[in-house]
Amino acid sequence: MNRFYRKYRVVGNWANILLMLTVLVPLLALSYFNHPSPADDFCYIFTVFKIGWFEAMKLYYTEWTGRYFGIFLNHTSPLLFHSIAGFKVLPVILLLGMVFALYSLFRHLTPTLSRLAHLGFAGVVFFLYILKMMSISEAFYWMAAFVTYTVPNILTLLWIVLVLRWYRQDTQPAKLFVGALSGFLIFAVIGSSETNLLIMVLLVGAWLAYRVLFHRKVDAFMVSMAVVTALSCYFYFASPGNAARIGGNPLGGNIPFSVVSSFKKLSYLGFDWVFRTPLIFFTLAWLFVLSRLSEGARNYFSIPVWYAVLLFIGVLSAQLFPSYYGVGIEPTPRVINCVYFFFLIGWFYIVGVLFHYFKKRKITLLNLTTVRYGIVCAILLASVALSFFRSSNVKMMYTDLLKGKAAAFDKEMYQRYALIKSSQEDILYLPPIRSKPMTIFLDDDIKTDPTHWWNKCTAGYFGKEAIYMKDTEGGQQQ
Repeated sequence: MNRFYRKYRVVGNWANILLMLTVLVPLLALSYFNHPSPADDFCYIFTVFKIGWFEAMKLYYTEWTGRYFGIFLNHTSPLLFHSIAGFKVLPVILLLGMVFALYSLFRHLTPTLSRLAHLGFAGVVFFLYILKMMSISEAFYWMAAFVTYTVPNILTLLWIVLVLRWYRQDTQPAKLFVGALSGFLIFAVIGSSETNLLIMVLLVGAWLAYRVLFHRKVDAFMVSMAVVTALSCYFYFASPGNAARIGGNPLGGNIPFSVVSSFKKLSYLGFDWVFRTPLIFFTLAWLFVLSRLSEGARNYFSIPVWYAVLLFIGVLSAQLFPSYYGVGIEPTPRVINCVYFFFLIGWFYIVGVLFHYFKKRKITLLNLTTVRYGIVCAILLASVALSFFRSSNVKMMYTDLLKGKAAAFDKEMYQRYALIKSSQEDILYLPPIRSKPMTIFLDDDIKTDPTHWWNKCTAGYFGKEAIYMKDTEGGQQQ
């Protein structure tokens, strides 16, 4: 069995990395064809050009939303510097940043495993994430969405890593540096969206409660992080603009409806993610890895099972709650992306907690012999292949890349920019975009109505009085 495990450590880890590359490489390639979206991207910078950078952020904070860090990022986009190329670079940073954050987290949770194993584990989670996520474009390519969800998701993982590292620092300067960086990440995450605010508040609260209840310890780091969390929440909720996002729907602000709807949605999504992906078979492989770790190497999985499960369910349902409570509608695809991301990470962590619990009590739930594990691997390979070729996300991104849809879209967008810049007229009529690679294209464009926000913002950004969408076949709806 040990010889088999050593062989698996090499072959299995490289196989996991290969799985990651099958989805990561096309996404990186598609980044080259990305462009800013008329949906919001131009609006932020047009406002900056009109009233100034600081005043624009102040306007959004006082009249629309308390997402102060999201406001900052959106008003500091590459469009501020008239750069389209920046929108091709940002998705690359996001994709690699997510892999790095996953790698760092697993490296700290399982420090005795090899770096290759940590990268392989990150690869598995990233592969499963892309396979079933609700919207790739909203996660990595549409800036107005990814700065308020994907960016704080990555920062949240890095914050967990920093908390684990703080307790391992030997010098006071190192602790001060890690503590200051941790505080900044809390501030940034809470200021990105109400979804990530709730995640961070729950994580900080759970960490403090665990240290107090189970270790009977209170330290300056905990207290300072609690203070930063409280101040960040105050800064978020003090925004007068939050009222504009609540009350637009009669079901908004209805707590019973929001709670029930959140749990119903989570149950539906959870069933889909568990039974319509290779997750169960990857879980069995994870149990095999856990069985080879010593009790000391599983130290970070030693928290009470009930506590871990309660936090897991709380973090997931809390992400769905703001959509129902704030505006009384179903969560958007970018919110579902966020829930799925933390579902995958939490799932593997809960399995680790359960394994550690039973192992300490010398209860063997699964006797993984070489033969049985070989069978699991064979089924896992078949399941992965089947899920890969059936995944609508995989089909979409490979089609967009290999059949030239993304390249054609890129060409059309540059033609649109050239037409706008070369025209001496203040009122323009633009043809609709016909090539729509849905991996990177948010299906929302300028309209036939020149008073629509997307039209007004695009026209304002390029210094035009008005921009119309030609009402031709394939054009956008008003």
